[in-house]
Amino acid sequence: MPKIWRKAIENELDEKDVELLNILAEERKFTEGEIKDFAKKLTISPLEVNKRIEALKKKKILLEDKVSVIDPMKIWDGYYIVLVKAHLVPPIISEHVKFPTGWRIENYLERLKKREKEMGIKIIRQAYCLQGTEYDILLIVSALSQTDYAEFMNELTKEGWIERVWSYIPVEFGNNWIFDPMEVPSVEVFRERAKRFKG
Repeated sequence: MPKIWRKAIENELDEKDVELLNILAEERKFTEGEIKDFAKKLTISPLEVNKRIEALKKKKILLEDKVSVIDPMKIWDGYYIVLVKAHLVPPIISEHVKFPTGWRIENYLERLKKREKEMGIKIIRQAYCLQGTEYDILLIVSALSQTDYAEFMNELTKEGWIERVWSYIPVEFGNNWIFDPMEVPSVEVFRERAKRFKG
């Protein structure tokens, strides 16, 4: 049974709502009717649409067929943007660059995964290697509570490879907050950029 937490309760969600959100967040295949609609809009055959969808999946551009977009700030009590300064020599170019410590940045990322596994939690949603800044890693974290987040970061800090951590809590800016996932550029923009690139 999904766990209910404070923000979910503030948004008047009950356990059935949370179960429904879990179902909605799962991948669902496009129906035959949807494929036909796509084909009509693109003026290509449904078979060609399916081939293109499969090709996009193989390239890992299309990660899921069809999912609902859920605003994480409305359901997670602990939603953080975290900057981590590791004990290494900047600047970081990529996760494969070796540093005088003998470690690569990927070793630090592995430590994050290992700590999650040891604690039996999954709170890191995304991780980025940073360049041109005093911090080395940026994390997007969602935890059931601030306590869970603090405990996770405390355990990591005890390992000795973290110099310092800075975390931010995104805030809703009045009624202007809209969770907006990454958009796909319009066809017009793509066409114009592609022309410039080819020219």
